[in-house]
Amino acid sequence: MDEVLKVIRDIDSKWIGAIRKDFRKIGKIAQKEVVNAIPGKGSPPLSGMKQVHFGRLAWGTNYGGAGTKPRPAKSVLIQTPNTRKKKYRELEKAPVLRLQIGSPATVLLDMGGRVFGSKGRKGLTPVYDYMYTIGGQKVPGKRQHRVVPFVFAKGFSQARGIRSRNASRIVYPAVERAMPRVTREMSDTISTINTRINQELLRKS
Repeated sequence: MDEVLKVIRDIDSKWIGAIRKDFRKIGKIAQKEVVNAIPGKGSPPLSGMKQVHFGRLAWGTNYGGAGTKPRPAKSVLIQTPNTRKKKYRELEKAPVLRLQIGSPATVLLDMGGRVFGSKGRKGLTPVYDYMYTIGGQKVPGKRQHRVVPFVFAKGFSQARGIRSRNASRIVYPAVERAMPRVTREMSDTISTINTRINQELLRKS
């Protein structure tokens, strides 16, 4: 597709913007399916993920961590990467459309504990920031807790009816549900692009 985009730039540089707009419109089909699959802000998959502190993994957090913007649990970003940039030119197959989950908590729900064959972390976690409630007031502090391998992963897999045995619990299954329509829409768009390219090349020949 990268070679096709190069031809399009030679024909009409402004056309690239219109094509990216079409791709983003198609991406919204899958985006909507994924957003619907993610539990809402008031429905954390595990009770311990309720936002009672300002950790970046709290469900529905308004804290993004140092140097980052906070993203709600249902944040799903549509991207149409610029393949002229070096990091994409170096890829053998540069994406023309990509969905990115914006919330670290949602990524944890979707993929946490899915590294098959791994024994997982044992012992205590690193020390991390935590907001304690003392006398009805929120007081910042530090804490760490003991990790029991795969217990939280099992909790995710059983949370709110999630029963997926795949590496991805909610995101990939949602995208797969959207794929038939996305494929049809993308095929139509690419056919339209090919038709115009052929017409322009014939006109200039």
